[in-house]
Amino acid sequence: MKNTTLFKIRFNTTHGDTDLFWRLIINETEHLVRSIVCDVPTYTESSFDNGAGCIKYHIAGVCTTFEIDNTLNAVIR
Repeated sequence: MKNTTLFKIRFNTTHGDTDLFWRLIINETEHLVRSIVCDVPTYTESSFDNGAGCIKYHIAGVCTTFEIDNTLNAVIR
């Protein structure tokens, strides 16, 4: 069996004038990315965000691999 990784996807409301529209959270480490291709089943999830001091809502799932290329586009498989 392959190792699996929990991920969460959340819109980056503080993207400002950047094109880093998405927060991709992998094992509780956040990556800001431009786009995401998600090739696995997903579900809705919520958790408390200590930085924001409130509950945040996500699209979440479990993947076996993820890649972020040098232009900050992500693929989750």
